[in-house]
This record gives sequence, structure tokens and C-alpha cells, in this order.
Amino acid sequence: MIIASLEHYLVTVNQIHNKMNVKELKNELRLTADGDNWGNAMLTWFECAGQMNKRRLAVPVDWQYRPGMGLDGTDEENYFCSLFRSSHDEDLVQIGEFLCRYCRLLEYKGESY
Repeated sequence: MIIASLEHYLVTVNQIHNKMNVKELKNELRLTADGDNWGNAMLTWFECAGQMNKRRLAVPVDWQYRPGMGLDGTDEENYFCSLFRSSHDEDLVQIGEFLCRYCRLLEYKGESY
């Protein structure tokens, strides 16, 4: 419990200092895991792609991402929205690439729906 609290504190401190990256994302996914790996990964990946779209960063075609009509693709109610908003462009792209690989792994393991 103490270690989990310490990890959450460190993640929070890094987020405040605009250092959300793949390592911090992995920690955050572990801390917020609720058993729905596929749903959480897709929701997080979609928010990442939405943030990339909003910044006019290239979203890879193979991600098959399409924002909602008239929207920038971000969801203010998504837990990761503010975390990704503070990420650097390079970190956001790496986070998206990680989530792409993670979702493919979950699909391979039969955890997709």
C-alpha cells in the first residue's frame, strides 16, 4: 500500500511538471486498472489520438482514428485528457505508439471485444 501510494505521488508530481511519458502512463494504467484492460486501453488511446489531432500532429493512418464530426477529438471528462494536455508532442506520439502496440497485444490475447 505504501509503495502504491508513493508511486501515485511520483506520477502526480511528474504530471504537474509536464513529464507524462510512456513510463508514467504505464504506472498510471497499473494504478487505475479495474479489470477491463481492453476498454481502458482503447479509451486512453482514443484520447491520445484526440490530443494529437487537436495539436495537428500526424495521427498514423493504421490507427484508423476519426474524431467526431465538428469536434477536436478530446474528451474533457476522460481521466487522461488533462494528463495528455500537459504532455510534450514527442511524448504524446510515443504514448500513442505504445498504446497501439498494447491494444494489438490485448487483441492477440483475446481480450478485445
